Amino acid sequence: MTRWRGVAILLLAPTLALTACTPAVTGTLGLLRQRDGSLDVLVRLCHGSVDSLELRAINSFPPNQDGDSEGWRNVKAKEFALSEPIIGAGDVAMPFREQTLGKDVLFSVTAFGENGENAVSGHFAASELAAVKPGEVLTPIGMFASDIYDSSDDPVVSPEEFQRFADDFCS
Repeated sequence: MTRWRGVAILLLAPTLALTACTPAVTGTLGLLRQRDGSLDVLVRLCHGSVDSLELRAINSFPPNQDGDSEGWRNVKAKEFALSEPIIGAGDVAMPFREQTLGKDVLFSVTAFGENGENAVSGHFAASELAAVKPGEVLTPIGMFASDIYDSSDDPVVSPEEFQRFADDFCS
């Protein structure tokens, strides 16, 4: 019996270690197109605070010229420290220039906090972000299970719909 208990611990330990290293998403981000064409990041947290934003390449659509399908790994992540931590909810001007986004690369924005808090945007390419009209919000609707929204829902919504999604996300 003791031997089997030891085997069970050895089998479960890696699973527990991997689970402990991957923090759960604790909020959601929306990218709001303003009337002047600029973007704001809408931060909605279920708890805690965030103090930095990161723009990260997560995939590329076609392979690069050398046939390397992982060319997106050459796109460096960009980090930006917020002037003040955002607690609960807040809006901040997008600190990354839209013109610098690679056309064949899929990106996401993530907000991070000191205690493992994090919130994520929807995935977007430069063309998808450019298609967001003034007054619309690009969201991660469809990336998470939801009682209100399903994966077939359009990720571009009104600010009010984004707030309903954020409220549902945290409930």
